[in-house]
Amino acid sequence: MHTYYSVSNMKSTSGTALIYFLGEISLIGKIAEAYENLALRKQTWQQYPYMYNDWPTYLDLLLYNYPADKAVDGLFSDRSNSGGQCTISGNKEGTATWRVDLGKVLNIHHITIYYRTDNLPWGPDNGYTTRFLGFSLFISNTTNKDDGYLCFKDTNYTRETIPSNITIECIKHGRYVIYYNERLPGVTYPEGYSTYAYNELCEVKVYGCPSFVVYGENCTFPCSQTCLEGRCNIVDGTCFGCIAGQKGSRCEQFCDGGKFGKNCAQSCGFCFGNEPCHHINGSCLNGCERGYHGNNCTQVCSEGWYGYNCLDMCDFNCGEPKRCDRKTGQCQNGCQAGWKDIKCDKKCNGGTFGLNCNQSCGSCLDKEQCHHINGSCLNGCDKGYHGDTCTQECPDGGFGYNCEGNCSSCPFTETCDAISGQCNVIMKSPEFITRKQSKAFLFGVITSLSISVCLNLALILWNCTRNGCKRKKNQDKITIQLSTNPTTPDPKVIDDAGDSEVYEDLDQHSIYDDAL
Repeated sequence: MHTYYSVSNMKSTSGTALIYFLGEISLIGKIAEAYENLALRKQTWQQYPYMYNDWPTYLDLLLYNYPADKAVDGLFSDRSNSGGQCTISGNKEGTATWRVDLGKVLNIHHITIYYRTDNLPWGPDNGYTTRFLGFSLFISNTTNKDDGYLCFKDTNYTRETIPSNITIECIKHGRYVIYYNERLPGVTYPEGYSTYAYNELCEVKVYGCPSFVVYGENCTFPCSQTCLEGRCNIVDGTCFGCIAGQKGSRCEQFCDGGKFGKNCAQSCGFCFGNEPCHHINGSCLNGCERGYHGNNCTQVCSEGWYGYNCLDMCDFNCGEPKRCDRKTGQCQNGCQAGWKDIKCDKKCNGGTFGLNCNQSCGSCLDKEQCHHINGSCLNGCDKGYHGDTCTQECPDGGFGYNCEGNCSSCPFTETCDAISGQCNVIMKSPEFITRKQSKAFLFGVITSLSISVCLNLALILWNCTRNGCKRKKNQDKITIQLSTNPTTPDPKVIDDAGDSEVYEDLDQHSIYDDAL
């Protein structure tokens, strides 16, 4: 009758083991019957095969041949060196490594090791206990143990407590089961450890399911298709990992909460409207929020672009051309002259122009908006103003649109209303009369006086000429009248005495005669 132990739930380097006494072989067999021995007659390898001497004969090879495959031939009733059922490693080595290749990655539940006893009672008096102490067991997907998972490392057993048959529960997927022991130079090992390392294995059984996509005692239940690589726990079917986009013990749930990808470990980008991204690849189905672009909306807008999916270009009229906030499009350092609004995409209006639209337009024609940058009036000036910006009033002597009218026809001052062109009737006070205006005024006065004198002289001559003829007539009349009137003085006397009076009278008569 044999005693079996099971070691399970091992922490890889903690040095502690949970040991369960299973009693009769029938109990351990009951566990084993639930699963298949995956290692039986599979390919094996050991680091240092046993050599009887450096130059073995054919007979030596027959008598002392302990190849690695003896540990998986299914035979372990004779655990002596002469039974031919155990693998034995070389002598005086610092390390001992043995492994079995299961052919492919399989779903493993537990491993049982049957160590060499030489068919002697097992205990502290059996010398092979010292060689078994301190061993490690790995499951790996490569031939390198360091790439694999450490199922168990003995740090607590002694010659008194280590069993010859040991079962280690190690629920993992793997292709290689690796046994390892060491006795390295310069390292102090616990009391009872052998001087050199050995692997003297009479049988190694690896129990599990022949496929890594099934689970259960009879390996009849399929693992969830959302388990990573279809692999699950051989006992309860829980997944060892999930495919991208899934979570939960059986990977039955989609990633949420702004997560996606393998193990839902990646964060979504800035999807439009804070929508969840695709649970597998993280893409934003309806595009990106302001300031971001790319399939996953994780890339910030390049300089000069902004808005949803970075499709809008910053305005060239920004204070720094094409430099703006990547989300709102608000220009940096304000706007260039002639532009306004946060994006600098609107021209100055409302009679303003220039930097920050803080300058007022001049008097443009029909109150039109001036040029938004330099304030010039594109269609000319309104009445009374001139210049590019129509801010200059008409100078004296000019009026109308663009001051193109001329007040020169106005008398005296040659000035008029700048808008209507109506001549100014009120002369300006002397202090405001210009030299030109003074000369013009003096010339006008002199000219007027000259004309007046000439007209008066001409009138006098005309009157003299006309009145001289009448006087002769009147003298004849007077002479006749005097000759008939004795009381009338002598015409000559009258003529000599009151020549001027007679002339006055004659003038009066002539006016009268003209009236008649």
